[in-house]
Amino acid sequence: MKMLRDVVLVAVGGAIGTALRAGITLALGDDVGSALVPLINVVGAFAIGILFGWRSRMSASSRAQHVQLFVGTGVLGGFTTYSALAVEAAEPGLLWWGIGSVVLGTGAAWGGLVLGRGGRRQR
Repeated sequence: MKMLRDVVLVAVGGAIGTALRAGITLALGDDVGSALVPLINVVGAFAIGILFGWRSRMSASSRAQHVQLFVGTGVLGGFTTYSALAVEAAEPGLLWWGIGSVVLGTGAAWGGLVLGRGGRRQR
């Protein structure tokens, strides 16, 4: 039963994150263009970093784990999208978008971890 609950948390969160990304893409896609996917991925990576940094400061409670599954794996996993990044990076002349997004996303995730941990080292 626990595994089913966890799967439902991730699925519902993923649906919310995917819908959020689709809404932003529909609203801003024409104005922002091909920069939108890397921007979404970097913002998502930063938010995931914050969440996992915050989570590292919490006890191993089931509530904190549920938040991590729902928000981190579900919402933010659905919000960010490697597949769209890969498709855009495959376009001629846009490989640098993919490389830049991965580099910036990694930096954003690291910054989010530091912020989420409150500047503390991981235990």
